[in-house]
Amino acid sequence: MTHDEFRRLLGRSREEAHKALFEAYCNYVYTIVFNRLRSCASREDIEECVCDVFADVFLSYDSDKDVSGDISGFIGTIARRRAAAVYRKISSRAETVALDDEAVQLPDAAQDVEHMTDDSERRRLLLDAVAELGVPDSTIIIQKYYYGRSAKEIAKILSLTPENIRVRSGRAVRKLKEMLEKSGISL
Repeated sequence: MTHDEFRRLLGRSREEAHKALFEAYCNYVYTIVFNRLRSCASREDIEECVCDVFADVFLSYDSDKDVSGDISGFIGTIARRRAAAVYRKISSRAETVALDDEAVQLPDAAQDVEHMTDDSERRRLLLDAVAELGVPDSTIIIQKYYYGRSAKEIAKILSLTPENIRVRSGRAVRKLKEMLEKSGISL
């Protein structure tokens, strides 16, 4: 959708313009938001952020500005900024420390960087090992442990039985553990 098309729709009906914009860009916005928030936010948080993006678009769009071309850059920028703000908000809540009567010693910046680097390397090795399992085992592991889906839900996705998913999952975890131990990572 171009700026001109959106302006024409706004001239006819504000509600119709908003609906058309949402239908045209919902998947685009959801993809941007999901990719930014998938590691820290719930599905509800992601969906709420998508709604907030469209609210921001509708509130901040200046139909009087003389702009031509595609509107996707404008929408993508708002989506990235809103998702980053939500990410910062959620991340700051996760890092709060409750202090009781005891003193808690927080690690210094150098220890944090080292810890983050180790975690990042461990995750990369883990994802590489999961990918080496091949389909459908890698899909089962990701769906079960990353998305938290049950054997029944995974079975629907892969067109297998839940029992088959449970058996394959157990075998895949054992195989993954062996692969990681060979790489020097213990669970």
